[in-house]
Amino acid sequence: MKKIVLIITIIVTNFCFAQHNDLTIGLILPEPNQKITESQITKLESKLSNVINRSGVVSYGYNNDFVIHPVINVDDVSIVQGGLEKITVAVIDLTLSIKQISSNKSFNIVSKKIKGSGKTEELAVTNAFSLIKVDDKDLLAFITKGKENIFKYYNENCKNILSKAKGLSAKHDFEQALSLAQSIPETGNSCYLEAQKNALTYYQGYQSKLCKENIVKAKAEIAIKNYENALSYLNIIDTNSSCYAEVEKLIGQISGKVEKDENKVIDLEKRRIDAIKEIAKAYYFNAAHSVEYD
Repeated sequence: MKKIVLIITIIVTNFCFAQHNDLTIGLILPEPNQKITESQITKLESKLSNVINRSGVVSYGYNNDFVIHPVINVDDVSIVQGGLEKITVAVIDLTLSIKQISSNKSFNIVSKKIKGSGKTEELAVTNAFSLIKVDDKDLLAFITKGKENIFKYYNENCKNILSKAKGLSAKHDFEQALSLAQSIPETGNSCYLEAQKNALTYYQGYQSKLCKENIVKAKAEIAIKNYENALSYLNIIDTNSSCYAEVEKLIGQISGKVEKDENKVIDLEKRRIDAIKEIAKAYYFNAAHSVEYD
């Protein structure tokens, strides 16, 4: 069964592309099926995301393609007499693996037996997931060790990653180049700083590409006299873009035809942050990965 997973790899907290959290880990979860329901998957997601955040060494999210991949096997289901009514008991073997989706490489693995009970097997499985402790020492140690292994991977492969990002930029694949540079955490060496510096260059290239696309859109709106829409396209173009002179010319042409708002002050940094968010949004949709869940 295939699960479409959106790998969000560009998370920007300010104009300089600084990452507040040095590493995030996401989740790959199965689709609902005959063995596991949507509500059970939601319960498992809630528990595992809380475990990730509780670890204190990583946070739940997607600024790279590292994820926790759970494998769920219901080992045993039995019915026991519980007072006046029978109770169903489910024993589940839960195996968690920290993986990098692009390489399918595993960075740590842990298995836990969890047990739940209820009036039905479905309720027993749901109960088992609800009993996962967010401060489970084994799970927290699993995440901590996984982060150590991921950092080791980046320290050993930094040059290759930077080289790949540079190659993507040369092919004008600025979104992926940016996302790859952004995926590099701050591990204590010069790799992170170099990646952030390179990301600024890739962003400038993307801005030139974005500029040309938005000028075309703006001209199309001007042609049908939708001046407000035209101005909205022009206003998101960065002033450092290579074609900004044309942007200023177009703004001058339509400025008298758009209702003025004297209280509206365009904050350059906010404009850039908003533009970067658009890059991320585009990447969320365009860089979706089809992952075969097994």
